[in-house]
Amino acid sequence: IGKKLTFQEAPELRIKVAAGELPPVEQRLPEEPLVVKPLEEIGQYGGTWHRVHLGSVDWMGPWYLLIEPIVRWDLNFTKIVPNVAKSWEFSNDAKSITFFLRKGMKWSDGVPFTVDDIVFWWNDIMLNDEITPVKPSRLKIGGELAKFEKIDDYTFRLHFAKPFGMILEMFANTGGPLIYAPKHYLKQFHPKYTSKDKLAKIMKKEGFTIWTDLLKTKNDFFRNPELPTIHGWYPLDSIDAPIQRYARNPYYWKVDTEGNQLPYIDRIEQTLVSDPETILLKAIAGDIDFQIRRISSLANYPVIMQYREKGNYRVITYPTSGQNYCCMFLNFSHKDPVLRKLFNNKQFRIALSIAINREEINQLLFKGLGTPAQPNPAPTSPWYIERYAKQYTEYDLNKANQILDELGLTKRDAENYRLRPDGKRLRIVISAFTPWPPENVEAMELVKGYWKKIGIEVAVKPTARELWITRMKAGDYDISTYSSKMGCFGYPPTVRAETFPFAQTSWWAPQWGLWFATNGKSGEEPPADVKKIMEIYEEILSETSVEKRNALIRKVIEIHGENFWTIGIIMEPTLGRFSVVKNNFRNVSRRAIDWETLAFCSAQYFIKK
Repeated sequence: IGKKLTFQEAPELRIKVAAGELPPVEQRLPEEPLVVKPLEEIGQYGGTWHRVHLGSVDWMGPWYLLIEPIVRWDLNFTKIVPNVAKSWEFSNDAKSITFFLRKGMKWSDGVPFTVDDIVFWWNDIMLNDEITPVKPSRLKIGGELAKFEKIDDYTFRLHFAKPFGMILEMFANTGGPLIYAPKHYLKQFHPKYTSKDKLAKIMKKEGFTIWTDLLKTKNDFFRNPELPTIHGWYPLDSIDAPIQRYARNPYYWKVDTEGNQLPYIDRIEQTLVSDPETILLKAIAGDIDFQIRRISSLANYPVIMQYREKGNYRVITYPTSGQNYCCMFLNFSHKDPVLRKLFNNKQFRIALSIAINREEINQLLFKGLGTPAQPNPAPTSPWYIERYAKQYTEYDLNKANQILDELGLTKRDAENYRLRPDGKRLRIVISAFTPWPPENVEAMELVKGYWKKIGIEVAVKPTARELWITRMKAGDYDISTYSSKMGCFGYPPTVRAETFPFAQTSWWAPQWGLWFATNGKSGEEPPADVKKIMEIYEEILSETSVEKRNALIRKVIEIHGENFWTIGIIMEPTLGRFSVVKNNFRNVSRRAIDWETLAFCSAQYFIKK
């Protein structure tokens, strides 16, 4: 920035410094703090940011606001920029990368943040099979986990089995590994650093019988307010409290262009409510300062727009990420051999798809503003392939019935439902994820009616998040529905489990994802084309040329399109992606994609007086 900054701090912190409760701001900041250029203007200190949430199941909401990865995307999603790491260097062969941390950076309790906190996470959490049985896929290439080398207290190096040209992208998103943890605090709960007897006493006091459960809970930012952090704010209460309060981190390591220590806002308060409808009511009443999560949907848009003046807020819409709403995942590893065989048959999937009247769903549930589509990367991205996004979206009951007849499903019962080869009625249970997308359950009820016309009985089961995830991982479902996002700017397909089955959270094929994540030790071996996708994935990770990467990704999208593994319904309407922002709440980005920029902006938000 060309000038030496003089540092200032919030009035509440100046009072604590004067009272001897905190060291001066110059001693709390690192030698090279991250300088943030405000989006609109230099902010004002003070105030409380009011949010609303649904409790522990909604932990991703505040996480999007607070996460601090090693590196991050810029606000236009055009390049990777420094964050926790002030800089980095690739080796000439891209088989290693060296990161340089900020000397003098501190945790929220004032203890220095150093490479030892990364060593602790790497060796004692991630490499410990009891705590982390499945290693992070984003740290692997060539089937091998990266190797860690400490250079000094503020420098470390990662070594890879092959060139890893995309390693920075692996770290820059909300799903990437943070790779650090406060060793000085957490080591008291780890048997490597604490005697067995002492650990047993702590576990008894805390109500745990397994030490890994104790450590995981103590390392949970939202359940353990004592956990030191490097976020802009830290919690004073558990996430299940009626009102969870967050206080400003006095050791936060970012400043604005005039040297004012961030964040500007004193505290965050998020109120626990029971359902998304209450969140909507609080938003239109003007009780929320800024929020996207659990408000952003096309169903809410007209009401939100109607009450803008009364609620004294503005509405910011965001670019589409190409997200496919109410997307359907078939259980390719089904324990029922008949359903398993049908689900793995592409012709059967085509019949199911063309028996869905997407245009009617679009009109009834999305006001005609969505686009009937199969899952695909965002249309604005270089990976979008239109013919695959549009395939099998036509509504053709005659053709669907013909396909099912050709598959030998010709026999029907007295109620005109088709019979399986074993003589049982062809019945499918759809597990519809709640509470999002808001239209999910209604869309599946419409699908139930469409599929009845082709002789398939459907039962729709609305399923809450935790149970839905449990059943998906256990393979205890027929078809499940949620959403699918195969890639957009700032969130490339290589970090999307919908595109590459690198983890059990690849909901279109969780058992195949588990197989890859465990190098074949668990899960189920996938078919050849799925293995081909992961072979290409390895090529993409190694490739340093963006153009070559994009070409390889398009090849993967073609393989997806040809196999037609996932049945999409509607690509999200642009008006369904928005935030509600009080008019005096400033420096809010208009470029948030999947909430990725929120944490990168949140420290500069301020309440204008």
